[in-house]
Amino acid sequence: MLVEGHAEVEAAGNLVARLSREIGVLFPWSNPIRWKNLHLREGIRKGAEYIRAKGDAAALLILRDEDDECPRTKGPEASTWLTRLGLPFPSTVVLLHPEYEVLFLPCLEGMAGKELDGRPGIIAGTTWQEPSWEAHRGVKEWLTRHFPENRCYKPMLDQLPMTRMIDIPALRAAGVPCFGTLERGLQFLAQDPPGGAVYPYARLETTAIPMCCWARVGAGGCNRGSESSVQGVRQARIQDIRETPL
Repeated sequence: MLVEGHAEVEAAGNLVARLSREIGVLFPWSNPIRWKNLHLREGIRKGAEYIRAKGDAAALLILRDEDDECPRTKGPEASTWLTRLGLPFPSTVVLLHPEYEVLFLPCLEGMAGKELDGRPGIIAGTTWQEPSWEAHRGVKEWLTRHFPENRCYKPMLDQLPMTRMIDIPALRAAGVPCFGTLERGLQFLAQDPPGGAVYPYARLETTAIPMCCWARVGAGGCNRGSESSVQGVRQARIQDIRETPL
């Protein structure tokens, strides 16, 4: 697993391990690796090649924040970069919009008023009142405003203990889009897709994919033999995962 932030090394590892167990991803995840420039093609290429060179990887998950742009565009773009690398293992890309801390918002009721590893945490009674989970960018700053006076949210100190408090069923029920992408991405990997397969679907410029297959490629592959020459799709025999917005 590749992550972009220092704090996500532990926090994302905890969340992905818990969610994987719940949905039946049986292979163990190694400790996440912090990798720079995962928003750039070259950063993804270098990170993926590093994982390839390790020689023992069964799958790759890339997890990063997407503060400004739409994951519906940037996710498939990153998938395209990965597809063209022809990796020997399947991979998935998850863009947390606007940032990792959005995953805390549906779980505030269970977090508010509780200490974070012995430190004061979110003020009791705090709830998210915005019309959308992705209503604005500064979730970290919003959290700071709802910590006690003289206490601010610090990812390196607070992200892991708050992640441990995430109620996965509550987060799932809340319909946070990027969490849905993470869950579908792990479900995709759980289906044992062929090497080179990528979720979400890659927007390649030249393909021979039959039109009947396009709806299924985005969901992790086609359930019948594809006529595509695109690596990772041709041999896919992946159980259908219902396609929903990224």
